Amino acid sequence: MFGFFFQMFLLCAGAFLAGVLLTWLTMRTRDTAVEAGPLSIMEEPTAPVPAIKANSRTMMFHTPDSPYYKRMKGDAFFHSPEDARRAGYTMWTPRPRVPADA
Repeated sequence: MFGFFFQMFLLCAGAFLAGVLLTWLTMRTRDTAVEAGPLSIMEEPTAPVPAIKANSRTMMFHTPDSPYYKRMKGDAFFHSPEDARRAGYTMWTPRPRVPADA
């Protein structure tokens, strides 16, 4: 019974150490690939963020002026409305209000 326990302990310890080693190696290669170093929590990324969000199902894009801009997740992003139009997307338009029948 003790031999079985010892074998299971060695198997689990070996698996744990292998996971630690693999995690350390992947983190080590990421740190050396970043030339400027990792960003701190307070720093903003310097890369320009695309300002146009688009939905590939409806083929419509939303600018920051759209009331739906903050709500939509978007699965395509563009830097300008011209880029979105060249890709075949159309700009959002306000929905016409239908008067309720009294």
